[in-house]
Amino acid sequence: MRTRHRQKLAWIWLLLSALLTVFLFGASQISIENAVQERVRAHLLLTLDESHFGNAKNQTNDQKALQRIGKQINAAMQNLVVNRWYSAQKSCVVRLQRIDEVAIDDNPARRVINISLSRNQIEREVDIGLSCSPNWWVALGIGAGLGLLFAGIGIFLPPPLSKAHRQWINYLLERGYSGAEAFEIIRQYDAPRLALSPAQLVCLEQLHDREAHNFPDVLEMVTHEGVAVLDDDQVDWLVLGLQSHPGNLSRALGLASAKDAVEIDLREMKLSVRGLHVPISRTPLLYYAWYAMSRVSGDGWITNPASNRPDPVLGRELVHLMSEFDGHARAINELERTGLRAKTLDQNRSKIKDDMVAVLGEKLAPAYLFEASKHPNGIHMRYRLQVEARHIHIIR
Repeated sequence: MRTRHRQKLAWIWLLLSALLTVFLFGASQISIENAVQERVRAHLLLTLDESHFGNAKNQTNDQKALQRIGKQINAAMQNLVVNRWYSAQKSCVVRLQRIDEVAIDDNPARRVINISLSRNQIEREVDIGLSCSPNWWVALGIGAGLGLLFAGIGIFLPPPLSKAHRQWINYLLERGYSGAEAFEIIRQYDAPRLALSPAQLVCLEQLHDREAHNFPDVLEMVTHEGVAVLDDDQVDWLVLGLQSHPGNLSRALGLASAKDAVEIDLREMKLSVRGLHVPISRTPLLYYAWYAMSRVSGDGWITNPASNRPDPVLGRELVHLMSEFDGHARAINELERTGLRAKTLDQNRSKIKDDMVAVLGEKLAPAYLFEASKHPNGIHMRYRLQVEARHIHIIR
């Protein structure tokens, strides 16, 4: 922000220097013309007598007298304009060119000033020639100096705050930052960079930790172009990725943009969601795989047995699965001896939930856990995985 601000000031300085130079020339010219007009008028009122002019417009003026007086006035006005060293104009020459209809001097002038004098109750036109040479170096030096003064003030004074800057400063003040801290943090950013999308704001809110004083680092991450295009659900995954792997934005973006998928590797006894490993013990994982197989092969609903009547059929299904993938002998023996009990199912679903929430959090985990409904008989409860079958991949 600071570098761009200084570049802008440099361009402003160049433009301002040029404008000031033009202004100095214009102001100097107007000032000299006004001074010449007033002094020459006063001099002519004292010098030109009524007798030098006719009593009517068509009457002849005393041409010779007017020419003689005009030449005397021109000789007297050689040093009429005194230019200072700092003036934008120099070497100014003032000459009477015409009095009424009488020509006095035919030398060309850069500027002709026209005034009128009342003689014999008739307005007499007088032309005054003014020629000055531009004092370029002085004008350019003064213009550049004033422009440099402005640029210097702009560099050493803080850049003006935009509405976005003020809003973010207030945001930090509301979260316990001091005014000096908030200003020092926010002034480093351009206003466009502070214009965050709703997804970026959500991400910043979840990652910002006042105690850790991590606002600059978080803002750096959430202003990444990859974050701006995420939807609300993807932002939750991004935050999870950054919490799991602090500072690794590319990995977090990969998790956020990954396809929704649950992979159960029964060979390695591993469970992953969107490629993110979810540590889970062997027995709950086998129960999760059992529910997943039911989801893939049908509607996924598995009815809980009655609390006082274990289900031997479901028990044999689990025994077969656990025996194939080296399940715990104690769990297998219990299923073979008593069948599948409702309490056993409830306990394992609870363990699965705890392990899922520990990794994915309360917001993301439910999509990969269980949904419940009443069995059509209206007595028992039944459960299945919420995740759709097309997102489940089981490696056996």
